[in-house]
Amino acid sequence: MPWLCTRLMGESPRWLIVRGHHEQALRVLHKAARWNRVKLPEDRELRALIKDIQEESMTPPAMGTEGTTKKWYQRAVPSLLRTRPIQIITVVVCIDYFSVSLVFDGLNMNGDSYTSDPFLYLVLSGLAEIPAYVLAAPVIDRWGRRLPTVLIFVLCGVIITTVAFIPPELHALMMVLALTGKLCISAIFQILYLYASELFPTEVRMQGIGAATVFSQLASTLVPFITTFLGPVLPWLPSLIFGIVAAVAGVVTLALRESKGVPLPDTLADLNKTTASATSATTTSATTTTCATIATTTTRATIATITISEKDVDK
Repeated sequence: MPWLCTRLMGESPRWLIVRGHHEQALRVLHKAARWNRVKLPEDRELRALIKDIQEESMTPPAMGTEGTTKKWYQRAVPSLLRTRPIQIITVVVCIDYFSVSLVFDGLNMNGDSYTSDPFLYLVLSGLAEIPAYVLAAPVIDRWGRRLPTVLIFVLCGVIITTVAFIPPELHALMMVLALTGKLCISAIFQILYLYASELFPTEVRMQGIGAATVFSQLASTLVPFITTFLGPVLPWLPSLIFGIVAAVAGVVTLALRESKGVPLPDTLADLNKTTASATSATTTSATTTTCATIATTTTRATIATITISEKDVDK
């Protein structure tokens, strides 16, 4: 099945262009055009456009002895840790993947602590994923990726942490809150796949998703130890761990940028430009707000002075 999917989908044209595989990129574009029943420009125009895209994505090579040393140094450093922006994205996305897998699998395996009927909980837990998967797409289409991820992560953390302090006799309340947390974490699972793919540049996208998946599987490996060994001794502790992890992941996600409506970066250089532009826009907005505040304060002070002067004249 995976082989069939790869044969049908083909490779990313952007990645092929950046890597210099122009003819293969042309074949993929023509195949996509046939499937979508659209007409492409002539091959001559497409090749010129492809050449321009590749030239824009290339950085000038280093010259001289110092440049040679820098080139070898860059080859020694992993691509996901080469620049500050990609470091932040890699660390935060790995934390998010670790957290979402830990909470998702933890809620599935800790059903004995939430209800006296684990079979009913398992069925309802699966049904709770349906609205999460359905509503995730329109939510991020309207409010972006970053804000929903942060809010849902924090909400999920608060809900599951609350479960840890509910008396064991209230099984119905515990199950309702646990299922609500399952709905939230299922929605985040869907959002993260898209969000992470938009954050990583094309040339390191698969490396970034692969690294995040490793942390995700590591979390899934740790879940049985939390629910099996800690659960029977301290039934409230697994829920507390899952809640804190989800809330911390939501706060950490604030370090990421919004990706909705932003062109996907092809290279690390494009990512640096995008980050610099976003920082510049934020600084300009903050400066404008500060200037407006100062101007308003000055105007109010001037009006107050004039009013006081008029009162003195009246006296």
